[in-house]
Amino acid sequence: MRWFLFFTFLFLAPACSPSEQAGIGTPAAQPETGWPLHGRDWREQRHSPLTEINTETVSEIGLAWEYIDILVRGRTHRGMEASPIVIDGVMYVTGPWSVVYALDARTGEELWYYDPQVEGAWIRKGCCDAVNRGVAVKDDLVFIATLDGYLDALDIATGERVWRTDTFTDRTLPYAITGAPRLAGDLVVIGNGGAEMGVRGYVSAYEVATGELAWRFFTVPGPGPDESEAIAAARETWGEDTRWEFGGGGTVWDSMTYDEELGLLYVGVGNGSPWPKWARDPSLGDNLYLSSILAIHAETGELKWHYQTTPGDSWDYTATQNIILAELEIDGEMRAVLMQAPKNGFFYVIDRETGELISADPYTHVTWADGVDLETGRPIYTEQSQYGEAAKVVWPGTPGGHNWQPMAFSPATGLVYIPVLEMPQRFELAAQEVVRPDTINVSANVRAPPFQEGDPALGTSHPDPGMRAVLKAWDPIAREVVWESSSMSWWNGGVLTTAGGLVVQGGSEGVLVFYDAATGEVLKEIETGTGLMAPPVSYELDGEQYITIAAGYGGAQLARLFPGMAALEYENSSRILTFKLGGGETPLPAPRPAEPDYPLFEGLSTDPEVIAAGLAHFRGYCGRCHGPMGAPNGYPNLWNMSPATHENFNSIVLNGDLAFAGMAGFGDALSEEDAEAIHAFIGATQARIRAARVTQETSE
Repeated sequence: MRWFLFFTFLFLAPACSPSEQAGIGTPAAQPETGWPLHGRDWREQRHSPLTEINTETVSEIGLAWEYIDILVRGRTHRGMEASPIVIDGVMYVTGPWSVVYALDARTGEELWYYDPQVEGAWIRKGCCDAVNRGVAVKDDLVFIATLDGYLDALDIATGERVWRTDTFTDRTLPYAITGAPRLAGDLVVIGNGGAEMGVRGYVSAYEVATGELAWRFFTVPGPGPDESEAIAAARETWGEDTRWEFGGGGTVWDSMTYDEELGLLYVGVGNGSPWPKWARDPSLGDNLYLSSILAIHAETGELKWHYQTTPGDSWDYTATQNIILAELEIDGEMRAVLMQAPKNGFFYVIDRETGELISADPYTHVTWADGVDLETGRPIYTEQSQYGEAAKVVWPGTPGGHNWQPMAFSPATGLVYIPVLEMPQRFELAAQEVVRPDTINVSANVRAPPFQEGDPALGTSHPDPGMRAVLKAWDPIAREVVWESSSMSWWNGGVLTTAGGLVVQGGSEGVLVFYDAATGEVLKEIETGTGLMAPPVSYELDGEQYITIAAGYGGAQLARLFPGMAALEYENSSRILTFKLGGGETPLPAPRPAEPDYPLFEGLSTDPEVIAAGLAHFRGYCGRCHGPMGAPNGYPNLWNMSPATHENFNSIVLNGDLAFAGMAGFGDALSEEDAEAIHAFIGATQARIRAARVTQETSE
């Protein structure tokens, strides 16, 4: 789960427009000038060797072009998280709802687009918006994994679908895909999400040419026979009384990196279902392969080695964050390593051939463990991490020290640049466990700051329990932070490094920042007016270097907009922005329109018991999107609903009248009486918010 704030959040057959233009063909290998793979090359360092835009010239950078049709094709304002692929002068990028766009990388002109027509109601099966992180391209095919679980291969010249395969083992379960497929030799690999919804994790590999399943690796055992020796070994770390009806979790929703030299696919595995571990497995086992890094033989799907970052996950500490491969000189010896900064707050350096743990050090404030024993590879748990008998405030919170936004490595500086999120959360066991279909089911209540002064859950030693986003430059050999940026508004974006000595990153404030990679000095800022979450990429055409980024705020955090975010001031327009030296000004989106004060709706129940029942249903089904009461968010404002919405409330909630835009119907889980109770709760809250505002205005 990306993040879940229990009390704060309460919480397509093709439709193409092919281009007739020539020149889109089989991609050539472009190690220097293009961006042919998700992380540019197979090491996924997210480092560009281009130098035209550098520490001396970056002051001259400006907008080359923007592409703004994504809002129309994406149905609604949603997040942009894709890392574009650029091959032979064509950019392949995805927007919300798994729509693929092929653009002229020089001008931004649309060449074709592909809409898989994802069913809008499927968003209910995903934890975190209708986002998508990009495509893979090989030979004459473009691969897109859709929110509703299909892997589609598209003709690179026209966008027409060549083949489609269903990646889900059971379409009745709440699986969803937001990640980008990866290439591993002649295979295309994809995982999925849904751990906190109650599913069993796995990763699948398909033949590039045909879409035929080559192998599937389950990440946790299931109630049936073991599919492999690796799963049989994992079962020994689960107890006999494990609640298999929850699926176990362990979904592979993002990180996969293929080692061309060793033929290994490194896979990051997600959290358990449910958490904490004592609700999932009373034996309190390690529960392999939750929160682990797996090295899988790409040709066969057999496990070579594994390393578990968080045994017995109880804090939503996924290890799905991006994995970077590099060669580092450690203790006088060159080592082929992988590096990861997962949610749990430790930075790991691991020998990628043997799985030997080389180092593990905190890159942010950590209270759930005192460190990692390098002999055993196990964390040293603290008393503060155990919230079984009493609530505990734990660092990092469920967003993690680092979430899905990819970090980057610069071979020139030897530093890894991590988009860090710093926030604790208050964990305690839920008073009553309720299992609901197609929604988040965990056995812990989780609450974000602020916390009451003197709350014993805080423990005896802690920093300011606030929340901030920051970019940190980490030295993986010295094992320390070299520099860090100033604090940003909550939630930052992915990272690009360049041979021109730059680190480039955006954030939710809607500002693209260019740092000196060595010192952290801010060299240039470009205001975009749109929240930036996706990682920038860089490429060269006709001797000119370009830097491009997908702009648009969303994901799980769309349910709450915090001070400083661009989406509070401007329309959250989804678009592609591309920059070059000598470019122009970046146009800002239209201002966010002011909402009218809609009249309070008459005729709703005022019975306290009905309103309390409505609150319980709201927390279970509505809160993870529609956010805290009265707080601004990126979805329709339920605390100021229009008369038409009130009139059609039951039909929207139960029948899915607005499913195309992502408001699924819940008629299978809620009765008409339940919907009316939710309506009564919303109406009562709207009246209370309105009265409080009038009182404040009067006093002022």
